[in-house]
Amino acid sequence: MYVRPELVVEMAFNDIQASSKYPGGLALRFARLKRYRPDKSPGQADTIETVRAIHEGRLGHS
Repeated sequence: MYVRPELVVEMAFNDIQASSKYPGGLALRFARLKRYRPDKSPGQADTIETVRAIHEGRLGHS
């Protein structure tokens, strides 16, 4: 099943950990939907590379 990337959401999380269970190799700990972002297009959404940078300590998160 494939979904069309149309809706951007903002996620909050407590931590990111390595995980062999997911294809991206990472899991968000205590992830929750913070809000919908109708002001953003799918092209403006963060990618797995941004999540990896946060996990590696190259970017902070709030």
